[in-house]
Amino acid sequence: MILVTGGTGFIGRHVVARLAEGGKPVRVAARGSRKAGLPDGVEQVTADIVSGEGLAEAMAGADRVAHLVAVITEKGGQRFDAVIRGGTANVVSEAEKAGVKKLVYVSAIGAAQDPKYPYWHAKWQAEQAVAASNLNYTILRPSLVFGPEDDFFNRLQRLIRHAPIVPVAGDGKTRFQPIWVEDVVTCVVACLNEGVHDREIVEIGGSEYYTYNEIIDLIRRKVGTRKPTVHVPLWAMRPGARVLQAVLPSPPVTTDQLAMLSKDNATALDAVPKAFGFTPMSLRDGLGRPQGPAGSDTA
Repeated sequence: MILVTGGTGFIGRHVVARLAEGGKPVRVAARGSRKAGLPDGVEQVTADIVSGEGLAEAMAGADRVAHLVAVITEKGGQRFDAVIRGGTANVVSEAEKAGVKKLVYVSAIGAAQDPKYPYWHAKWQAEQAVAASNLNYTILRPSLVFGPEDDFFNRLQRLIRHAPIVPVAGDGKTRFQPIWVEDVVTCVVACLNEGVHDREIVEIGGSEYYTYNEIIDLIRRKVGTRKPTVHVPLWAMRPGARVLQAVLPSPPVTTDQLAMLSKDNATALDAVPKAFGFTPMSLRDGLGRPQGPAGSDTA
């Protein structure tokens, strides 16, 4: 049986659907009891990885775990340190007690021991908890993940649709390697097998690099607008971002996200072909495409 934490989130729903399509017994651990569009036959249990409540029960009988819980922006009690670092430590501890054979943790390119970038720092700390355990594991570090319900690209699309002038944070030259959510799923499901990248950190990205400027242009063409862009220095955007994240439940940008826009987020173009034997979809081909299997896998 495969336990998926974060199975009601963006990547998690796709992972659960793929596993269920393959006939795998799947259990989803979620904080709430509402069944959020999960496939028939998928078991859902209530567990909170931050407090640890219900986690031991969720882990009972699981031999493999896909740990996908994360928060992109901090709000209320959902803090990077509590959810990403602390939550992962709790998942690792209970997985060890339950005798789990393989754990796959989805981290992020950029994870590093650097408190100036709280999200990436928390991801790095979570990776340390996984790597220091007695578990057999794979840590996957994707670049930006795109798909029908992603946060980054859909937020940009809304901004481009509604803003009279499109603001571009910084010089727009930061480089990304967007990867389609179903291609991430292919990698996750493959790594749930023992012997596939055991005790490794694997970076994954799409088949092309894009600068932030190029991403903006691609989305402008997709929505059919020629609205002008204006580059705004990151330092000039921080005060406004600080105010917005203090007053809005879902701000358009946070100070942490602005900081991350100053650093490239990419790996080798052949990372996925070398590690998993297939060529991932490019953002140009996949933007706006409905979800669907990227390949066939077993786990």
